[in-house]
Amino acid sequence: MTEQAYTEAVRSNSQRVFLIALSFTRQRADAEDVMQNVFLKLWKHRDKLTDREHVDKWLTRVTVNEARSLLRFRRDTVSYEELEELCAAPSFSRQQDLIYVVMQLPKNQRTVVHLYYYEELPVREIADLLHISENAVKKRLARARETLRVRLKEEMDHES
Repeated sequence: MTEQAYTEAVRSNSQRVFLIALSFTRQRADAEDVMQNVFLKLWKHRDKLTDREHVDKWLTRVTVNEARSLLRFRRDTVSYEELEELCAAPSFSRQQDLIYVVMQLPKNQRTVVHLYYYEELPVREIADLLHISENAVKKRLARARETLRVRLKEEMDHES
């Protein structure tokens, strides 16, 4: 694919890629992020894509995959942001209180929380490190989030 063909592909497919991404993400900014990633990937793989029909199908497949990937990432990180919001009460020294409450979690939950949020390891790597399934990691994270949500809410209620 030439640079001119790439430019034409971006021009002619931008709206379609954006709408596919928007149908998944339901947020304009996220759809724009997906669209940007898709067209960056198109540029990287331009030598492998030759005919227009192949490019159109490739763009659709990559857009769906990028949107799903973004949603998985967003779903996994929103809970942490919620926890930080809970710690934002004026009586909290946010970071210290969060660390204190995390340290009170059962060891299996504390370990996955640390690896996921502080070391920023993906679920797959945590599963490999701990010799457990990815679903077990996700379940431990979900239980830890719920426990933290309850404990931090209790702390805020006691301080009020």
